[in-house]
Amino acid sequence: MLPRADGRPWLLFGILACSLALNLVMVVERRGAPADGEPPADPAADPAAVAVAPMADGAGPADAAAADPAAPAAPAVPAAEVAALGEWTVADTTVQSTLAGAFGETAAGDADALAAVFARLFVWDLDLRRDLRKGDRVEVAWRKLGEGQIEVLSARLHSQKLGRTYAAYRWQAPGDAFTSYWSEDGVEVPHRLQNSPLKDYEQITSLLKDRPTHKGMDFKAPTGTPITSPFSGTVTRSNWSFAGNGNCIEVRYADGAVAKFLHLSENRVQPGASVKPGDVIGLVGNTGRSTAAHLHYQVEVGGKVVDPLDYHGSVRRRVDGASMQALHKEIARQDALLAQMLAAR
Repeated sequence: MLPRADGRPWLLFGILACSLALNLVMVVERRGAPADGEPPADPAADPAAVAVAPMADGAGPADAAAADPAAPAAPAVPAAEVAALGEWTVADTTVQSTLAGAFGETAAGDADALAAVFARLFVWDLDLRRDLRKGDRVEVAWRKLGEGQIEVLSARLHSQKLGRTYAAYRWQAPGDAFTSYWSEDGVEVPHRLQNSPLKDYEQITSLLKDRPTHKGMDFKAPTGTPITSPFSGTVTRSNWSFAGNGNCIEVRYADGAVAKFLHLSENRVQPGASVKPGDVIGLVGNTGRSTAAHLHYQVEVGGKVVDPLDYHGSVRRRVDGASMQALHKEIARQDALLAQMLAAR
């Protein structure tokens, strides 16, 4: 470094001064910065901090979408579509002793009938006499059609014992003659007999296990609905014990099992006739000791009554594709109605 004429190194002094100023600026900035691992003083400066929000007490995985503002909201259902569902009554309560007791406050004199219909929906998956627990939550949208006649739109049972929620939504699948009940995953709630004697029916209203004195399955169907032989066999009797059975047919299947079809409006076969699977043998009716049009179907093996579900086997139907989309749209509509009615209480 060369000195100026006066002998002082002015250039060196200038460089030292600039260096000192720069160090002072860096010290000031470092004091204002957070330590390693600390979040910025302003949460808005950190996108991750904004996206994460605490869940409400008791919230679980099902509540995560509601707690996360970035999650897509459930599609809104137009008010007109909700109103089109009609007038229903809602019950949302917890079980203390029995189902009928749980529905007592809402259904009053119809509590027993509502409990019976509700239980029938879920009989395929659990035994409410053994599996129901105090504190189980039950939800149902229902209406009264007539004396002792209850129709359910949708129902849910939150089972503590089994650790899951069972749901049933009333919906008519494309191509079906009647409505049935379906779960959110597109599976029909009630089972169907394989090789059933009825292709179309409204509902299975009674099972063999429902009561000791009942010896078969009851299918609710309009008078005149065709009844077909499930298997090959021979007609062995017709219209015996008419006062109780009404028009009735007995068929011995090829394996020796005997099937009885009761309360028919019309018989289409006579004793000694051979039948094949799918042959029409009679029509649904309301004859004999019967209070509504239905088919009583009974199976005996070795002279002992057996459960048709065990003898035939059963299946559950599933929908997908466009049908699944239609089902989800209907479920959203029914859930919106339920939420609306609960909010109005």
